[in-house]
Amino acid sequence: MKLRTGSKKKLEDKTLEVDALEARLQSLETKMRQERANARDRAAGLAMSMQQLEDEKAKLREVILGNSVKQKTSDDDIKQRFASLRQQIQALANSPAYDLQQLYAMRSPVRLFGVQWNLLSPADLVFHLRAVIFSIIHRHILSRDIFGLEDSLRSREHHREMKLDDALGDFEGLLRENEVKETFISDWRLSTLKCIGTFRPASRDRSAASSEIWNVLEAFARHGQDSSKLFAEICQLCDNAFNLRLLTRQSDDRYQFEIPEVGVEYDPDKGYVEAYGVIGGGKESNIVAIPFCGALVKYTVNGDTEASFVLEPAQVVVQAKESKKSSYATNDYLTG
Repeated sequence: MKLRTGSKKKLEDKTLEVDALEARLQSLETKMRQERANARDRAAGLAMSMQQLEDEKAKLREVILGNSVKQKTSDDDIKQRFASLRQQIQALANSPAYDLQQLYAMRSPVRLFGVQWNLLSPADLVFHLRAVIFSIIHRHILSRDIFGLEDSLRSREHHREMKLDDALGDFEGLLRENEVKETFISDWRLSTLKCIGTFRPASRDRSAASSEIWNVLEAFARHGQDSSKLFAEICQLCDNAFNLRLLTRQSDDRYQFEIPEVGVEYDPDKGYVEAYGVIGGGKESNIVAIPFCGALVKYTVNGDTEASFVLEPAQVVVQAKESKKSSYATNDYLTG
């Protein structure tokens, strides 16, 4: 009897021990499942954090790339290149390779671009030639909304061709005509320029500017000059103008090259026009006679308005208040 009672006691003790072990095992399994769940949550959170870091990195890269484009387009850089372009035009108009004096040997009036050239003083003649060269470059290059797309002709139906670069510029003009926000336009322009830069950007001017300038200067070329070399110098001038214009396009701001009209009276206090001589002699007036280089103007968006800043004034020869004689007073003393 005592043996049976002792065995029962041991069995109950073992049962309690097994129950305790099972309870502990269940507790450990529950804890392990919780740890696994927590580990999965931590892993998911870590993956999310890593993805967020990658997203932030991508955003930061876009900001850096965007800022790098803007930093390339500084006012000082544009002004320096514009000054260099002015100097090149000045050198071309004063080049000893061309003989402008032959105009004075002609008895009949020689009218070019609406002006009787052989009635101008030698200095005024050079100023007018510079005005003609700049106006051609302005019309074909500096005033255009170019994108620098190389080989931009695309075949269309019925053997028609569409000039994609011109079409992009026309579309930008359409956006501006319909008063689309300038920030939207600049974002679109910069994105388009970035896309073009990845596959086929142009490195030189392909407009008719160089041929048109040569058509003017060819008649003045001195005998024995290498015409191919002279034309190459004109092409280089136009390429430099093209690269300058393309540089001004790579900015949130809008840079324009503006030529004052002949016969317009200007306000010298506004800093938009700077006079470099008087045509016809007499006292200097504020009326434009020969605008031989346009102004460089920067337009910056400020809220819903656009503010303008004159970075470089237009350079002109003005009319005299009382013209009594032909004057040689317009000395070409520009340095850039």
